[in-house]
Amino acid sequence: MRYGKLEVICGPMFSGKSTEILKRAIWYTHGTGSHIMLLKPAFDVRFSENRVVNHDGIGFDAMPITRMPTVPDNITAVFIDEVQFCVEPHYQGDLVEDIRALLHRGIDVAVSGLDMDWRGRAFQITATLAAMADGLWKLRSRCSVCGHEAHKSFKKHRNDRTLELGLADLYEPRCNAHWHDHSEGPGRELSLDL
Repeated sequence: MRYGKLEVICGPMFSGKSTEILKRAIWYTHGTGSHIMLLKPAFDVRFSENRVVNHDGIGFDAMPITRMPTVPDNITAVFIDEVQFCVEPHYQGDLVEDIRALLHRGIDVAVSGLDMDWRGRAFQITATLAAMADGLWKLRSRCSVCGHEAHKSFKKHRNDRTLELGLADLYEPRCNAHWHDHSEGPGRELSLDL
């Protein structure tokens, strides 16, 4: 039996991760006529409870999950958006092991999610999946301050929550020169002339 292929799409906020996972899901169904499942964390209700929607409002029906659903035998690929939210207390079980089980069944899996939190620390689930991946795409955004490539997500309002739903009201992409880690102390920000 064939072993499935794992693809990971990651990067900072506003880098097009959801757009990329939607594009791949649509291409997969149109290109092969195969049956797929598109999943999203039930926790993420920013745009819709039962659709993966990008920042431009383009969306596709998805199943909100708190655990891996039963995947029928006719499904050839599973796509999961916002994997960084698929951890306790928002996900029951071990998503990495659930994905391994799908791959062992010959089901292709593609996931998208943040690679780092606003402190610049790796989301463990994304890092683990990236290490397992057959294909890895690290996307970039544009810095909201200078317009250069942004690799990090900046949190505008300091608090200690690592997993916090928000859009442009709470987060913005930043380059290394304009990003800083709030946890290092108040008012600390890198200031480099570009």
